[in-house]
Amino acid sequence: SWALYHFLRRQNHPVPFRKAIRVTITGLYYSNITPGATGGQPMEVYALKKDGVPIGISSSALTVKFFSFQLMLMVLGTALWAIFPSFVNRQTDGTKWILITGFVFNSFSVGLVLLLAINRRIVHFLIVLFVRAGTRLKLCKDPELAKARWEGNLDTFHASVTMIRHRPGELLMQLFISTVSIVCYASVVIAIYMGFGLSGASPLELITMAILLHISAAYTPLPGASGAQEGAFALFFRGLFPEASLFMALLIWRFSTYYISLMIGAGTTIFQSVRS
Repeated sequence: SWALYHFLRRQNHPVPFRKAIRVTITGLYYSNITPGATGGQPMEVYALKKDGVPIGISSSALTVKFFSFQLMLMVLGTALWAIFPSFVNRQTDGTKWILITGFVFNSFSVGLVLLLAINRRIVHFLIVLFVRAGTRLKLCKDPELAKARWEGNLDTFHASVTMIRHRPGELLMQLFISTVSIVCYASVVIAIYMGFGLSGASPLELITMAILLHISAAYTPLPGASGAQEGAFALFFRGLFPEASLFMALLIWRFSTYYISLMIGAGTTIFQSVRS
């Protein structure tokens, strides 16, 4: 929410912070219920459009936010793995291929988003491709008008991204916000670990495994990465939590990081639907 609020202010399309929170919760909800978290960003763009934010501006905001989050996730994961190599190797013994696959997938997604953000020709090609597909499926009645509208959004999108490129301080701010977000998310496991009265692993080691878990399970094409998140938690945190309490710790962690946001998002979405 903070990242979205800050970006839109710098783009001269400010929204109230409470609106940024509501939009983010809506996006998080749809990300949690759609395969590969594909539904969140389109719903955020739609919600912001209703408040007068151009599609190009909102798309660039979400692109920069996604890029910043994924980049810092990879940077933090790599740095912490380098700081605690023996600890990570011990906790991922026999399952390191899952972690490596996660790093490869996330590196690819970061590179792809960066390419789309700076290469206009590729995005233009995709627009033409989608308009043609919509015309053949009879979903687009006026292909020239649709193409012109999306070209206009593309101009706004690239102008917005270009502004960020020429203002590195804005990008650094987005990276900082993403870092805070990732650390807060990863710190949930510290509270659970301490709640069970356990000791032996340092807070930074717990954060390390939580971040590597997120990297490992993020590529799973299921709503909320269901199954992969739970399985990775059981594998990565075995030995840190006693076997008798590992399952309960998993349930508390999953409820805290997934189901609470799902319930809040559902309530917010229903409330907005009733109001409109």
